[in-house]
Amino acid sequence: MDRPIRRIAALVGFVTILGCGSSDSGGGGAGPPAPTPVPQPPGESLGFVISSFGYLYPEHEGVVCPDGFNFGPIDFQVAGAPIEDDCLDPEANVDPRFQTLTAPGRMDGFDLDGHTSSREAPLADECAHDDFEGYQGEGGYDFNLWRALGCIRGNQPGEIQDTIINNSVRDGSSTILIEVQDVNDEENDESVRVQVLASTDAPPIGADGSLLPYGTLSAHEDESYHGTVAEGSIVNRVVTAGPADFRWRFNIQIVEADLSMHDAWVRLEILEDGTARGQLFGYTSIDEMYEIFGRQAGRAGADALGYTCSGLYAALHEHADGDFDPATGTCSSLSVAYRFEAVPAFVAR
Repeated sequence: MDRPIRRIAALVGFVTILGCGSSDSGGGGAGPPAPTPVPQPPGESLGFVISSFGYLYPEHEGVVCPDGFNFGPIDFQVAGAPIEDDCLDPEANVDPRFQTLTAPGRMDGFDLDGHTSSREAPLADECAHDDFEGYQGEGGYDFNLWRALGCIRGNQPGEIQDTIINNSVRDGSSTILIEVQDVNDEENDESVRVQVLASTDAPPIGADGSLLPYGTLSAHEDESYHGTVAEGSIVNRVVTAGPADFRWRFNIQIVEADLSMHDAWVRLEILEDGTARGQLFGYTSIDEMYEIFGRQAGRAGADALGYTCSGLYAALHEHADGDFDPATGTCSSLSVAYRFEAVPAFVAR
């Protein structure tokens, strides 16, 4: 039996789940010609709005930042070594203290480039970098943005950036929708499509502060914020789809800019209660990352999270691993990995 909410949704046109049946007639002789098969109607669409969003944190053993977390401008000032505000010109200075994360780690990741990479033995068509491992020892999981940002205090689990980003996806500042289309079986379906979209609507919030399910949220009126449609499948209630390109508005207090991913993949688990959790994997350009954390966040962001713009800029270039240019031997983007939780929603267009 269908869930009551889906029967209601079918009546108002958000999902179509009714099929057409046929029956054979008995009797001898040639009988009437076989009826023309009726095309199977498309499967339903499952919409979600993200309720929690942030980095997919790798797990490490031992000390991964041997000199502690990086210094921000205030830390340098307290230490008696004040630095200039270099966020608009990050190549003007060098932060010799800035450290990146080189330690091995494990994560529930994704192999974006199709092979296991190592700084010690890079392939001819890639920038040298170390991948993370999976929990079963499998290699090849790409997340080099964390290599650049992993020793910044404010980027750690539960720190200020977690709080700010979670607030932005809940209050309408950076609403993200996910729609799984053409679903005929939520358990296993060999062909579905997935689209990630931005919205300017704020999700409905309950009295306890949690996002309410089955709100209606409009896709952004600017279709450039509608991600390309990714082809995929469902295996044991886990949707995997890609590659695709995503773009949404990133609005967190002092920062208002676009955040995009290309050659991206979605992994989403449909839970029994109708909610979902999952990950987004892909590549984001160095320029876009620095625009957000350097030029836009500026000195205030560097103070709050704990980094220098010159150190951050150099780290993004050092650990770039995407969009390899054979002419220069350099890369212009970094592999990124985000985790999310989501509640069911209707996506209006």
